[in-house]
Amino acid sequence: MNPMDRTEAVRRFNNYISTKTLEGYTVVDKNESALIAVLAKQGDKVNHTLHAILTVFTMCFWAPVWLYLATQAKKGGRIRVSIDESGNLNEEKVAG
Repeated sequence: MNPMDRTEAVRRFNNYISTKTLEGYTVVDKNESALIAVLAKQGDKVNHTLHAILTVFTMCFWAPVWLYLATQAKKGGRIRVSIDESGNLNEEKVAG
Protein backbone atom coordinates (compact mmCIF):
# COMPACT_ATOMS: atom_id res chain seq x y z
CA MET A 1 0.00 0.00 0.00
CA ASN A 2 1.54 3.36 -0.97
CA PRO A 3 1.55 6.27 1.54
CA MET A 4 -1.44 8.00 -0.04
CA ASP A 5 -3.49 4.79 0.07
CA ARG A 6 -2.35 4.24 3.67
CA THR A 7 -3.56 7.72 4.67
CA GLU A 8 -6.94 7.10 3.04
CA ALA A 9 -7.20 3.68 4.73
CA VAL A 10 -6.45 5.20 8.15
CA ARG A 11 -9.09 7.89 7.54
CA ARG A 12 -11.72 5.31 6.52
CA PHE A 13 -10.78 3.10 9.50
CA ASN A 14 -11.15 5.95 12.01
CA ASN A 15 -14.40 7.16 10.43
CA TYR A 16 -15.89 3.65 10.63
CA ILE A 17 -14.90 3.33 14.30
CA SER A 18 -16.43 6.75 15.01
CA THR A 19 -19.68 5.65 13.39
CA LYS A 20 -19.73 2.45 15.46
CA THR A 21 -19.17 4.40 18.70
CA LEU A 22 -22.21 6.52 17.84
CA GLU A 23 -24.16 3.23 17.57
CA GLY A 24 -23.21 2.39 21.18
CA TYR A 25 -20.00 0.43 20.74
CA THR A 26 -16.91 1.10 22.87
CA VAL A 27 -13.34 0.56 21.74
CA VAL A 28 -11.76 -2.36 23.59
CA ASP A 29 -8.51 -2.52 21.62
CA LYS A 30 -7.18 -0.50 18.70
CA ASN A 31 -4.00 -1.02 16.67
CA GLU A 32 -3.47 1.90 14.30
CA SER A 33 -0.36 0.41 12.67
CA ALA A 34 -2.17 -2.81 11.69
CA LEU A 35 -5.56 -1.08 11.23
CA ILE A 36 -7.39 -3.51 13.50
CA ALA A 37 -9.80 -2.68 16.32
CA VAL A 38 -12.05 -4.66 18.64
CA LEU A 39 -15.31 -3.00 19.69
CA ALA A 40 -17.84 -4.12 22.30
CA LYS A 41 -21.49 -3.29 22.84
CA GLN A 42 -23.57 -3.86 25.95
CA GLY A 43 -26.81 -5.76 25.58
CA ASP A 44 -30.18 -4.27 26.44
CA LYS A 45 -31.27 -4.82 30.00
CA VAL A 46 -34.80 -5.65 31.14
CA ASN A 47 -35.79 -4.61 34.66
CA HIS A 48 -37.28 -7.94 35.74
CA THR A 49 -38.12 -6.71 39.27
CA LEU A 50 -40.28 -3.89 37.93
CA HIS A 51 -42.03 -6.17 35.45
CA ALA A 52 -42.67 -8.80 38.14
CA ILE A 53 -44.30 -6.16 40.35
CA LEU A 54 -46.40 -4.87 37.44
CA THR A 55 -47.46 -8.43 36.59
CA VAL A 56 -48.58 -9.08 40.17
CA PHE A 57 -50.48 -5.79 40.50
CA THR A 58 -52.22 -6.17 37.12
CA MET A 59 -53.20 -9.78 37.89
CA CYS A 60 -50.94 -11.19 35.15
CA PHE A 61 -52.16 -8.83 32.41
CA TRP A 62 -48.65 -7.36 32.21
CA ALA A 63 -47.02 -10.79 31.71
CA PRO A 64 -47.26 -10.78 27.87
CA VAL A 65 -45.58 -7.36 27.74
CA TRP A 66 -42.81 -8.58 30.04
CA LEU A 67 -42.34 -11.74 27.97
CA TYR A 68 -42.18 -9.71 24.75
CA LEU A 69 -39.61 -7.28 26.17
CA ALA A 70 -37.47 -10.11 27.56
CA THR A 71 -37.40 -11.98 24.24
CA GLN A 72 -36.75 -8.87 22.14
CA ALA A 73 -33.89 -7.51 24.26
CA LYS A 74 -30.74 -7.39 22.14
CA LYS A 75 -27.68 -9.28 23.23
CA GLY A 76 -24.34 -7.54 23.53
CA GLY A 77 -21.34 -8.61 21.56
CA ARG A 78 -17.92 -7.88 20.18
CA ILE A 79 -16.78 -7.17 16.66
CA ARG A 80 -13.36 -6.92 15.03
CA VAL A 81 -12.91 -4.19 12.43
CA SER A 82 -9.95 -4.24 10.08
CA ILE A 83 -8.72 -3.00 6.73
CA ASP A 84 -6.79 -5.47 4.59
CA GLU A 85 -3.91 -4.74 2.20
CA SER A 86 -6.35 -4.15 -0.67
CA GLY A 87 -8.10 -1.41 1.32
CA ASN A 88 -11.26 -3.44 2.00
CA LEU A 89 -13.01 -2.83 5.32
CA ASN A 90 -13.87 -6.05 7.18
CA GLU A 91 -16.17 -6.51 10.18
CA GLU A 92 -16.56 -9.84 11.94
CA LYS A 93 -18.18 -11.02 15.15
CA VAL A 94 -15.81 -12.23 17.85
CA ALA A 95 -16.50 -14.54 20.77
CA GLY A 96 -16.17 -13.19 24.27
